[in-house]
Amino acid sequence: MSSKAIAAAAVAAAIGIAGPASAEIVIVDASSIQGSNILFNSGDQSGNQVTGITNDAASAPVLFTGAAGAILNALGGQARVQGALNTATPNPNDVLPLKSLTLAMGNGGTFNDLEFNLFGGKGTTATFTLTDNAGTQFTFDRALSNGSNFFGFQGINGQTIRDVTIAVSGVGFRDLRQIRLVPGAAVPEPTSWALMIGGLGLVGMMGRRRVKPRTTYS
Repeated sequence: MSSKAIAAAAVAAAIGIAGPASAEIVIVDASSIQGSNILFNSGDQSGNQVTGITNDAASAPVLFTGAAGAILNALGGQARVQGALNTATPNPNDVLPLKSLTLAMGNGGTFNDLEFNLFGGKGTTATFTLTDNAGTQFTFDRALSNGSNFFGFQGINGQTIRDVTIAVSGVGFRDLRQIRLVPGAAVPEPTSWALMIGGLGLVGMMGRRRVKPRTTYS
């Protein structure tokens, strides 16, 4: 077989095995996640988007974005995102229910594991849509009970999570709290795997090439 044919075969094999075939995002027991807590230490925030940080401040900021026109409130020193204050009730602590929000790492970062408590929402169904680092979406539907509802998600076999959107039916939920995640590095694209493995194959092939014996005369 010629060197060109061997090189082509090496590249084809590299493309065939590029990327983890069974990589996916799965829902797991929330207690299995041992990540960094998300806090809001920059004072009270209010707007369509609020920003949190991990308790060790070692990763990119974490962005929480509400649905179009929705106002989010994040209270300084707490790990909780809630809706705007409900001025139509006599209780000054009442907040408007949330229908949807998206959580994502800032600066294009990703994370491997995520845990949170979706508080409130009895009789409500929540749809979780998670997007991985390659743009593929994974969707999970779960019923909510009144009070605490803990959920955990994990990228397995090399997968990382780019963002998660929470959308609920019915009235909505009171707040998102006790949020923890494990920041992760992005997985190389399949083409990058192919080039890297193909290059290694070519180097190995060249190293194994036989050198033509030199004829000597006595």
